[in-house]
Amino acid sequence: MESILQNPPVKSSTRARSISWKFIIGAVVLLGVIIFVMYNSFQSNTVYYYTIPELNAQRAQLAGQTIRVNGALDKSSIQNDQKNLVLQFNIVEDNLVLPVVYHGVAPDTMGTGESVVAEGKLDGNGVFQANSILVKCPSKYEESQVQ
Repeated sequence: MESILQNPPVKSSTRARSISWKFIIGAVVLLGVIIFVMYNSFQSNTVYYYTIPELNAQRAQLAGQTIRVNGALDKSSIQNDQKNLVLQFNIVEDNLVLPVVYHGVAPDTMGTGESVVAEGKLDGNGVFQANSILVKCPSKYEESQVQ
């Protein structure tokens, strides 16, 4: 007796190829979106700060932009009006002085700070109007020098 099906039906390999190409294209698109989102988040979290000489060299281009400035704190220039919450101080570097005005509560470490990072805008009078300040203090946990 002969079999009704002499030749078994051939499965379509084009459908399998179509599904695998769809999967590969979808994976590539998904990977591209993930890389794009990661790149943008890293770029937005990366903040450059200017030194006072860099700020002076680019004063015209940076006027009115929100930037960060780093420099040594002149402790003798600190004026803290606690009633009106106005803090005024100078940042110095290479014989250049940048007056800074900050409206808000002064950090506790302001008197012992070594350097300051101020974020804000440079006004037309050359005074840096800070929105936030970060005082960097000398660490008591630094390695001591062995003699």
